[in-house]
Amino acid sequence: MDILDTFKNLGLNQKQTAIYLAALELGQASVGHIALKSGVKRPTCYVVLTELEQKGFVSKLVKKDTTLYTAEHPKKLLTEAELQVKELKTIMPQLESLFRKSDEKPRVAIYEGKEQLDIAYDESFTVKGEILYMSTLKLSQEVFQKTFRKMDLIPLSENYKMRELVDESEEGQKYMDRVKANFRNVRMIPKEFLPFEVDIGIFGNKVLITSLKQEYFTVSIQSPQINQAFRMLFEGLWRISKE
Repeated sequence: MDILDTFKNLGLNQKQTAIYLAALELGQASVGHIALKSGVKRPTCYVVLTELEQKGFVSKLVKKDTTLYTAEHPKKLLTEAELQVKELKTIMPQLESLFRKSDEKPRVAIYEGKEQLDIAYDESFTVKGEILYMSTLKLSQEVFQKTFRKMDLIPLSENYKMRELVDESEEGQKYMDRVKANFRNVRMIPKEFLPFEVDIGIFGNKVLITSLKQEYFTVSIQSPQINQAFRMLFEGLWRISKE
């Protein structure tokens, strides 16, 4: 994973990341040195360092008339992230109880723009059961870069497994050879059904339908009936697709 993407996931923008990395490399340093190293103007650098201090990424030490900043050790960031996960787990039963109360109501949501599309799939990694995907691989990988990385990292089991239908192509064959494993199966959609220029994800009680060309948007439909209908369509296509 790209380091900028990782820090973005931690809540840092591009300037904050550049300044943290500069401070990490310099050790204890003044605003001027950090600004020079990061390529961020000094007034902006001072503001950003204050933001990073509030987030716990840097600490400061005032010596006479000079303020020096030090980047926190990267392992501390990992510890902080693990602590946040533990705290979230303690309240998860309450949150899930609230979520289940509204889960049976049909809901439709629309996500627009490439930056938002991966967000639509985030829930798929928390729902037990079988997740179904079908798409033209090259188009989907361009749009859902973060989601594909998560698919490779998520632990699979009898309670959480995947089946994927991708286009019959050289890219599709290489992808199938790379990812096919226990609890993750891939088949190729026959060429007579192509081009297939949408991405469809089916999990829990949801169906996600994404336009992959020109206008990027995802329609999320939460409905047991619609979900079941799409599962049946997937099964039909799965039976005639190539292993």
